[in-house]
Amino acid sequence: MEDVQPGFRQDTSVSAPSPPLESLPDWSAPHKNFGVAQGPPLPPNLSIDPITPSTVPSFRRIISLLLPIRYPDKFFAESVANTTPTSLAQVALWHERPRPAKRKRGENPGDSSPGPRNPAPEFSGTAPLSPEMPPGTVIGGIQCRLEQLPFHPSSLAFPKHSTTTTPEDRNYCYIQTLALLSPYRAKGIATALFKAIVTTLCTQKEYEGTASIYAHVWEANEEALEWYVKRGFQVGDVVQGYYRRLKPAGARIVWKDLDVGDYLRAQSWRE
Repeated sequence: MEDVQPGFRQDTSVSAPSPPLESLPDWSAPHKNFGVAQGPPLPPNLSIDPITPSTVPSFRRIISLLLPIRYPDKFFAESVANTTPTSLAQVALWHERPRPAKRKRGENPGDSSPGPRNPAPEFSGTAPLSPEMPPGTVIGGIQCRLEQLPFHPSSLAFPKHSTTTTPEDRNYCYIQTLALLSPYRAKGIATALFKAIVTTLCTQKEYEGTASIYAHVWEANEEALEWYVKRGFQVGDVVQGYYRRLKPAGARIVWKDLDVGDYLRAQSWRE
């Protein structure tokens, strides 16, 4: 890749460049409140769906507009390699009119009694698209890939003094890109995209045993680093020279180990 020093994975978890920071907060401890509902509910016009051949051109335009990294055609071919609900490439779609609410489990049509209810997942609290409903407009997306590594991502985060090893290769989820158009930010939509990935990792057999999620984040993007910390990620040292076209050129490794709490929350989001 032209934009990234050889030997490093390409980070796409950056927004449009912001001015360099004089200092960064202490990222040593992860935020403890991930999984607690915060902010208003997601707008009913929103849906989170796998990237398809019909949405990948818009997804590509958004990525090109927001991120200072060029992507090969292969990257977008991988976006549509799996268009089923188990895909690790998802887009946020904004619909002109609100989508019908998804019927909650235990709630029968025509039955006014409340019955047992479980909240619908925050990221998919709408019914599937009906044939007569027009498709939505792509406003953002997330794309990840599953990797097998013989070491924990924290070894990348602290390359000079890390002793973290694993006895054998384990599966890790790498966030390749996460982007959202600015008018739709601060509405919980990026979190909904992230939750969709966590739910897929924790509930689908093909991703069984995934140990952690990690990403590279531009060292000067304080907003993005804070976003990850609030969702339970830890932040490592600066990897110098990761970017070729940004100043400063470093990236920080952020990672989150998936634990029992994540699996329990994923099951509740899925119901």
